[in-house]
Amino acid sequence: MIAAILRAQLLSMRVGGRGRVFGVITGLFWYGIWVVVACAAFLAVSGASAEKLRLWAPVGALGVCVYWQAMPILSASMGSALDMRKLMVYPVPHAKLFQVEVLLRLTTGVEMLMVLAGSVAGMFHRAALTGWLSLPAVLLYIAFNLLLASGTRSLLERLLSRRKVRELLVFAIFMVWMLPRLLFAFGHRPRLTGNWAHFMASVAWPWTAAAWAALGPGGLAALLSLAAWTLLAGWFGRTQFERNLRFDAVAAQATPRVAPGNGGVTAMQAAAEAFYRFPARCLGDPLAAIVEKELRTLARTPRYRMVFVMGFSFGLMVWLPMILGNPADRHGAMSHHFLTVVSVYALTLLGQVSFWNCFGFDRSAALIYFAAPPPLAQTFAGKNLAALVFIYLEVFILAGVTRLFGVNPGAAQTLETMLVIGVCSLYMLALGNISSVQYPRGLNPERVSQGGASSRFQAMIMLLYPLSLLPVLLAYVARYGFKSDIAFYLVLGFAALVGGALYWIALESAVATAIQHRERILHDLSNTDGPIAGD
Repeated sequence: MIAAILRAQLLSMRVGGRGRVFGVITGLFWYGIWVVVACAAFLAVSGASAEKLRLWAPVGALGVCVYWQAMPILSASMGSALDMRKLMVYPVPHAKLFQVEVLLRLTTGVEMLMVLAGSVAGMFHRAALTGWLSLPAVLLYIAFNLLLASGTRSLLERLLSRRKVRELLVFAIFMVWMLPRLLFAFGHRPRLTGNWAHFMASVAWPWTAAAWAALGPGGLAALLSLAAWTLLAGWFGRTQFERNLRFDAVAAQATPRVAPGNGGVTAMQAAAEAFYRFPARCLGDPLAAIVEKELRTLARTPRYRMVFVMGFSFGLMVWLPMILGNPADRHGAMSHHFLTVVSVYALTLLGQVSFWNCFGFDRSAALIYFAAPPPLAQTFAGKNLAALVFIYLEVFILAGVTRLFGVNPGAAQTLETMLVIGVCSLYMLALGNISSVQYPRGLNPERVSQGGASSRFQAMIMLLYPLSLLPVLLAYVARYGFKSDIAFYLVLGFAALVGGALYWIALESAVATAIQHRERILHDLSNTDGPIAGD
């Protein structure tokens, strides 16, 4: 049964050569970093004393568990999973489906498997007998993480499918991540000895049990504790998996029906309607209609709303504690350009689900753009304008949040950020229009964890993204070299002119490619995943 599911998945995958080289390069780079980490784990385990291993091995095992469970949430890409709608019509036992689902959790923990392999190799280097004794504990700990990750993914998938809950969950993750960083920034650091070490030194914790059971003789109690935790994780994973089988994501995301006579349209609904309708006040049809349609579509798409919230929250997680923790930085260069940095980060996130793949949410409905009377160029322009509206809305939200924390220098820096984001957007929109017709991919708006660009184009973005930021970086180099704001704005203005010309050329090229290869584009947009959906 499992082999049949995997065979169906392989048959549904397209074999193409475009982007394969870029995918191999980025894969080698990413996993090369973790090879270095695994080698560091090998050296640390093989060279440490028994006392240090007993103290620090639980910490390392805890880090493995946290990465395995939390990294998919922070990266908003929770790996591959079974598409239940395509499998529930077949008489497949639920136990078999659960086995496949658990095995798919390996896709989110390959890096940790490499680190654990390096640690086990270190145990073999210390003593061959001790190395063999560590294998059952490590394998059991891997099973624990797989089962726990399966249950966590199923639970999060249901939570992220409910209206308003997904945004609240992202905010909660933001607060959980932000609080420890703020404590570290203000000098509150936990001690690695004393009460903290005593708290970790208990086989009641699965990571401590796994570490001590792998260290050699005398770990029977730890091994039994780890086995109990693995059984508990299995119960949790299987229970959540069964609940997912009965869960209707479409019903959970549906807008509640407003009963008549409850006061009519609320102030928030009126404000949203005014937001959707404002392009009609500035633009003429059909461009205004295209922009309005895009605004309504993106605002109602769960995946886009989640990324929009991440845009003005996750950037603050990374940089804000660094500034707040050092009073000298509040008036330094980092504080002065803080708004620009987090806005560029937000622009990066939004691009994945908008201009890098602008037809993604349309899927097979993109046929209307080729059949409707308006020129295709106006379709691209309308989608780009709608993306710009949300980009600048993100900038305004970030400007307000940074002002609350006292790291926004004022209106001049806000204006500079808006100009910089505008120039960056010109280059990114130009490249995005080309990528939308060269590497189209249909997106399921119900899957809030699905990536925006195709896997082969993800690698190319790593090369194109620095190129799109290069003109703005040259403007900052001019400011630093000439010690003049005039030089900065002159170079930035010239970059805007070049970006405008590039956008025009790229738009014409994208339109010509779309017309010439419309059958392939529509096929790629309407093509669906196999029984295993990849994020």
